[in-house]
Amino acid sequence: MKVAALLLSVFVLAIQCAPAADLITDLPGVPGGVSSLNFQMYSGYVNIGKQQYNNSYFYWFVESQNDPSTDPLLLWMNGGPGASSLMGFFTEHGPFRPNPDGTTLSLFEYSWNQIANIIYVEAPLGVGFSYSDNPLEYITNDNKTAKQNYEFLLGWFELFPEYKTNPFYITGESYGGKYCPELASLVLDGIQNGSTPWLNMKGVMVGNPGTESDWYGAPDEYAYLTFLYEHMIIPQANYTVAYNTCGWSNFLSNCNGDYTDPTPACKEAIIKAISFLPPVLDAYDIYAPVCLNNTGSAAFTKYISKWHPYFRYSPDNTTFYPCIDNYMEAYLNQPSVQQAIHVKPTNWYWLGEIDYINEYKYSVVPLWQRFIAETNWRLLVFSGDVDSAVPTIGTQRWITCLGQPIVNRWRPWYYLNQTAGLRVDYEGISFLTVKGAGHMVPYYLPAQAYAFFSEWINEAN
Repeated sequence: MKVAALLLSVFVLAIQCAPAADLITDLPGVPGGVSSLNFQMYSGYVNIGKQQYNNSYFYWFVESQNDPSTDPLLLWMNGGPGASSLMGFFTEHGPFRPNPDGTTLSLFEYSWNQIANIIYVEAPLGVGFSYSDNPLEYITNDNKTAKQNYEFLLGWFELFPEYKTNPFYITGESYGGKYCPELASLVLDGIQNGSTPWLNMKGVMVGNPGTESDWYGAPDEYAYLTFLYEHMIIPQANYTVAYNTCGWSNFLSNCNGDYTDPTPACKEAIIKAISFLPPVLDAYDIYAPVCLNNTGSAAFTKYISKWHPYFRYSPDNTTFYPCIDNYMEAYLNQPSVQQAIHVKPTNWYWLGEIDYINEYKYSVVPLWQRFIAETNWRLLVFSGDVDSAVPTIGTQRWITCLGQPIVNRWRPWYYLNQTAGLRVDYEGISFLTVKGAGHMVPYYLPAQAYAFFSEWINEAN
């Protein structure tokens, strides 16, 4: 009996290998303390590369509040390039929201870890708490970032082998629209060549994704300028000049057209049109109030937040904070917090000081085509429809241009019996809009975001 008990304990230890040193046992500002939570959290560094110097990716992992052993495992990546994924953790769908005092947290009722395990990673090197001893590592591009993200992922599974059998999804938003499929393609390579047959990859989900130079400031400005005009932000006359000068008359129907090398005349027309943009406007949600960041703005935030469309049909008391990035920055720069999450002392900021090369150069549409052709993964692209930065117009175009047969036609989906957006399912990929949401959908409309996320995850069952 003693031998059997010993073998059983060894077996349990073998399958539950989460690194004890990374377990978060205390976190300042958590209501009731960490011990009161019904889930565990781990954070720390995963070293990548075999160089002499230290390349350390920071991660923060939250277990599911439901059943960590069987619930899906998500990797979440924000965009930028260079934006910290702790924005996803603290301002979108993590278990906490920072309070205006910058020192305390509130439990968040729409946290996605109610039904999923989630890894939040700060990538590439030079973003947030992720660092290298070699400053040259802060010069990067899509290929280098994808390879390092893949190294991180494999390294993370070495630390947490008990999650190898969980359904795994790669998820993100914004420039994550490139990070996610580029990483997923390397994952597929590993599965197909037999190096990682154990990886239980199930799908990719991205929100308002930069895909083929189709976001604001990128070479292809059709969707951006058209969105601004259709929402009465720029004059019709200037939009018309840009539309004609740039040759956009067949943009939606000409899937083979290359609009990534605009003429000097086209660029000039675009610049004149966007010169009419209001100086105080949230490009990520044109209906949202902005953080004025002046004396008394924190107190004023709660009042102006009620202008946001979210409050037209919100059933709860969740407050929209335009200045939440400030609260998050103050919270994460507390020495006690940095000690609790096992990082070296860092002047943390949400955007890394990195040099990202050729961010506009390559389309990732061929990668989506590869996933459709070579896998049975579940693919979802969602889009907040009041985002001017990566407008729904451009996203719908490239998905339509995939040419996949429609399985379930364009139709509304609902939240609290109200139309919350539209959805269409193609063979191999789905597209969903979120009505009245901006670029970071879970930030602007968290209840609706959790509604479609939970439905989509549960559809797999």
